[in-house]
Amino acid sequence: MPETPVISTLLMDRSDPLGNSDDGTGRRALHVKLSGSIVGVNYDQILATYPDPTTEVYTYKLALVTVATVTVIYTDSSKANLLSVTRS
Repeated sequence: MPETPVISTLLMDRSDPLGNSDDGTGRRALHVKLSGSIVGVNYDQILATYPDPTTEVYTYKLALVTVATVTVIYTDSSKANLLSVTRS
């Protein structure tokens, strides 16, 4: 279904971190800018693994290629207290 063009003002309470750009199909798309994000790269898939009771590993992929890995380590298996988060 084609979009119907309209003239309207979209008011926001701040200019960042929101942006409005072409979505690749010629339409305008509102998106969130990931300023300061731990991942900081484009991705289209996230895979999660749990190698042991205190570790979570999130693998970020773009077109099936790994672009980042984030490892989350907790102090114990209750996962109540975070020990570290590392991007590689």
